[in-house]
Amino acid sequence: MSDPQLNPHTTRMVPPADVPPTTTIKPAATDASIARLMGELVADAQHLIRKELELARQEVKVELDKGKQAAISLGIGGAIVAAGGLLLLFMLVHLLSAVFVIALWISYFIVGGILLIIGLVVLQMGRSHANGIDPTPHETIDSVRKDVEWIQEQSPLSKK
Repeated sequence: MSDPQLNPHTTRMVPPADVPPTTTIKPAATDASIARLMGELVADAQHLIRKELELARQEVKVELDKGKQAAISLGIGGAIVAAGGLLLLFMLVHLLSAVFVIALWISYFIVGGILLIIGLVVLQMGRSHANGIDPTPHETIDSVRKDVEWIQEQSPLSKK
């Protein structure tokens, strides 16, 4: 056996050419390991994205339920007000006509105008309540964005 020689480019000792190396790196095994890790990374990312989409569906469902409750309340309240108000309005029209001795059509005009104004105010209130509903799943969008950024950071393909 020959003595080890000093490599002129480094300070490491180089074994003589007739001595087989003790450790060899198998490229096929390394490639398989990287491929397996990449496969696991992709599978985990797919699982994570599925969970994020499920969360988004839940958030949208919650907002839609709020909208449904608002619509139901507006509908029921409107129907009750309409039924009770209609009876009171007939009474009010006839009361105005009898007390102020005016034609019945003028009494209907006065009461109808007042009701129109009140109705417009109530409709505007309902519209502003409905406009406050936001079905966009902001938390999920932010979470997915962060997950994608993390995956890109972890990917060996994105590092140059």
